[in-house]
Amino acid sequence: MNKKLINVLESVVILAIFLVLIQTFLEDFAVLTGWKMRFRQQLMITGFFFDLFFTIEFIIRLYYAIANRKAFVYLTSERGWIDFLASIPLLMLNSGPLAFSIFFGGSAFLGLGGMLNLLKVIKAIRIARILRFLRIIKIFRRIKNTDSPMAQRHVANITAIGVTVLVFSLLIFTFLTGSLEVKGLDTFIFSHQEAIAAQLSSQQENKTALAASLNILKETEESLLIVKISGKAVYSRFDNGYYEQNFGPGEYSYFSEGSFEAFFDLRPYVQQLSRESLLFFVIVVFVVLSFLFIYSPHFALTISDPIHVMRRGLQEEDYNLEVKIPEKYQDDDVYQLARLYNEKYLPLKARNQGDENSLPLDLELADIKDILGEDDK
Repeated sequence: MNKKLINVLESVVILAIFLVLIQTFLEDFAVLTGWKMRFRQQLMITGFFFDLFFTIEFIIRLYYAIANRKAFVYLTSERGWIDFLASIPLLMLNSGPLAFSIFFGGSAFLGLGGMLNLLKVIKAIRIARILRFLRIIKIFRRIKNTDSPMAQRHVANITAIGVTVLVFSLLIFTFLTGSLEVKGLDTFIFSHQEAIAAQLSSQQENKTALAASLNILKETEESLLIVKISGKAVYSRFDNGYYEQNFGPGEYSYFSEGSFEAFFDLRPYVQQLSRESLLFFVIVVFVVLSFLFIYSPHFALTISDPIHVMRRGLQEEDYNLEVKIPEKYQDDDVYQLARLYNEKYLPLKARNQGDENSLPLDLELADIKDILGEDDK
């Protein structure tokens, strides 16, 4: 492909990376702050197209890597695994199902037990969405924080490791607590709603008792939304317009027994999930920024810069700048080498430059041993 076209496409990908991070934040922020459903649906659909875009990008990159017999290199050293984790799993498990439910008129009803399991999966997926941050690590080499490829590579590697360990630790913890059936807020909510539904179901033949229970629950139980018997609504907390404007996929639970049906509000729990996602999002933001703006300059100062000075001193005939050795880092291997460079190599180089009849610096094996302080054997 034309190099100019490749640069344009890379710029589009970089822009998409930043936009998808904004979209990821806004999607959870909209749930937490109660935005109207039409705006939230737009964010969900936008997320679907972003995930579709990154999935296509990954497939194209993988195709060209396979064609050039560099698939393993792409997936490992070029961090193609980041492209994979930030595209296909999120499309298949998160944005794809949401977009399907929006485009084709909602999701199938699940019983309370099934809904509980579904929300545990959704909780894990919300954590996995933070993997989108791994995409931004791939563009570290384009951020001219330092001209050293080594510094950029090391900062990208350590940031990728830090974010990956954080995200997968959260995922493993989520799955472990789910498999061990550790009781949490979700278990309490569903047990409470199931008890209410069972009580109402037992009264469906006694209309007087059912009406009395519904009147009490109207004042005391805000989570009860709709009760139907034989397909006819006998109770509804809100009108249909309110449900359309304020409820999305996964934000209500469903209970049925015979001709009895009940719907419950799950928005408080979904908001809790969004709160946790935003917390993880902010944590990862600060992890990435701290590596980029704190660790990266530190690495450049203590590793890249001393090596850069010594390399120029060895390569350029008229470059005689000494390496500055900070007192607190003087015992580091790099600065021990720099001390030898300052105290032995530079004086030797100056003596050679002072000899007008000598060729440019021409060191023999004995000179190298002398610089390193080794004895002849």
